[in-house]
Amino acid sequence: MAQINLFPHEVGRDLIPELATRVYSSQLDSYREAVSNAFDEGSKQVVLSITKDRIVIEDWGSGISDYDDFRKFGQASKKSRKGEIIGEKGLGKLSLLNLGSTVLFETNNGASGMRFYMTLAGFSKPEYKNDANSFVAHSGTRITITKLSNDVDKSEVASYLRKTFGLRLVHGAQIAINGEPIRSRFAFDPQEDVLFTLPKHNIRVTGNIRFSEQGRGAVDVYIDHVFVASLEVDTRRKFEGWVNCNGLTPETSRNNIVQNSIFKEFAVQLRQYASRYPLRELAIDELKLTLSSELSTLLKNYLKDMRVNIRSGFNMNLPGGPAGSFKKSVKISDGLNSARESSPQKISGKKLSSSLNVRWEYADLGNEKEPIYFVPPNTIYCNTSNDLYRFAVAKNRYYGPTWIRILPYLSRIAVTMSTDSKLSPEQFNQKVDQATRYFLKQKKTI
Repeated sequence: MAQINLFPHEVGRDLIPELATRVYSSQLDSYREAVSNAFDEGSKQVVLSITKDRIVIEDWGSGISDYDDFRKFGQASKKSRKGEIIGEKGLGKLSLLNLGSTVLFETNNGASGMRFYMTLAGFSKPEYKNDANSFVAHSGTRITITKLSNDVDKSEVASYLRKTFGLRLVHGAQIAINGEPIRSRFAFDPQEDVLFTLPKHNIRVTGNIRFSEQGRGAVDVYIDHVFVASLEVDTRRKFEGWVNCNGLTPETSRNNIVQNSIFKEFAVQLRQYASRYPLRELAIDELKLTLSSELSTLLKNYLKDMRVNIRSGFNMNLPGGPAGSFKKSVKISDGLNSARESSPQKISGKKLSSSLNVRWEYADLGNEKEPIYFVPPNTIYCNTSNDLYRFAVAKNRYYGPTWIRILPYLSRIAVTMSTDSKLSPEQFNQKVDQATRYFLKQKKTI
């Protein structure tokens, strides 16, 4: 085969505003990135000063030593360092432009100081001083952001940082805003134990999960001991807590987790670990079972026609039956028999399974979650205590068929499960419309 000459990608200047303002969905993420960078540089404390016209973020880390290297982004240079490193590709500094249009860096690496500006147009030429106390009177970096984009709610920033860095605050890290330390109010027991390992990848998962009568079957997931997302593991069960897995990869925005092979093994092992906790009781009657069956059939046909493969290798099989054809377990059959006698049965931990390895289960999360919702990689929950779900199963012929009352949510789930890439809101809504038409045609309504 003849050798092919490859030319490197060239990045246009219009990409910088895109990365600076659209990668991170909230301005709060910019504060997280600044604090994360400080911790990555070895600082044990970060001090923020927020006024109506400027934001100052100061740390006591190692400082910036190489201006040219600092200006680069898109290179995973930090991961070669020892210890828990939060940042990866150097995009976090660009997020500061979400807060204001001018960012001043003043830094000292213990031997010399440097000062320069960053805007969407680029970086200014640095000013150097060969003095250990120049610009910043200690080793570290001070960032001053001016020409602010919006007014800043200091209490909201404090609450966000408390949640994000709660584990690090418990273990001695210090963050203060306008002289007020952010106190750790960690919701769970911070004691950390090894919970299980991922045998295929030889990765340890640590944390603290405990039985709780009020537990909703969800855990907070941390990477490098920084909060990333809450994960619904098994909402049929009574437990709560947190886990830390440094083998997981956060999305660039750090508001979700990349669903690669490590995540899928993690999800399976976590669900198996959670199976030790007791099931909660839910009242499931014939109407709810019938609705689930109708929705399952509609979704199965859609996924089949769209050629979506929910691979069995990622199915979370637990005691209670495999994810095969749609069939009732003994307890569900008992529930149906009781329902025919008009007395809802308390049934613990029912699981309705459809083909294509999609799991259907029941939850009791009220209006905090949608009436039906999807949890990757393959589970759909019927949230029986949601007001809209109750409306869907209400015995009132004037409301129309039960399945059509819940159809908007099924269409959203169908698009989410069948789409690999991220869609714009407009593209997503178009696909939801297409899915809705598909379901209506299946039911010969249009």
